[in-house]
Amino acid sequence: MRRWVILGVLVALLLAVAWWFFFISPRNASIAKAEDDLQAAQDQEMALRAQVGQLMAIRESEVEYLAGIGQLERLIPERPLLDEFIEAVYALCGTTGVELLNMAPAMPVPVTGSALRQITVSATVEGEFFEVLGFLFGVMDMDRLVRVDAISVSSGQDEAGVTTLSVSLSMRLFTLADLVPIAEVPDDGSGTPDDGTVDEGSGPEAQTTITSGEG
Repeated sequence: MRRWVILGVLVALLLAVAWWFFFISPRNASIAKAEDDLQAAQDQEMALRAQVGQLMAIRESEVEYLAGIGQLERLIPERPLLDEFIEAVYALCGTTGVELLNMAPAMPVPVTGSALRQITVSATVEGEFFEVLGFLFGVMDMDRLVRVDAISVSSGQDEAGVTTLSVSLSMRLFTLADLVPIAEVPDDGSGTPDDGTVDEGSGPEAQTTITSGEG
């Protein structure tokens, strides 16, 4: 009788071990793998949420970025836009009451070590003290970047005995392109490519003088 009891216990133990190896152990491995996959998915979700947060922040700042780019384009335009600058100077003269005696913008020349082009502009205005002061402040407040390198002031009196100032300015504008780009012409087969020539007087040192006796 005792032998059958011992045999039954051994059979039960064998069945329990077999149950463990064939059913419980694989299920535990599957559960562990599922937990690892879940943790990886949660980590990926957190990373994606962080990326979404960054993209949302960039989207919210898009208006500021575009405004900054627009301001930079106004300060340093892609094209010289000398006609707009000259019109702005004439308008400023009319607003402040000074008389524009002359203005001479030069051709754009490269800025050393930069992709910018600079345009030297000399101008002479005449008016009373506060008129000239208002004109100078107006130049500094222009939408376009204007660098004043030198100012020369002389005084005099008009027919009514009022003291007037004659102010000569040396200014610089900046742009990203030449006034008239030189097109590159391919070789015509004669062995001497036409590289485009600039007529005398149209080089960087050439200037166009604008004079006005009425401001």
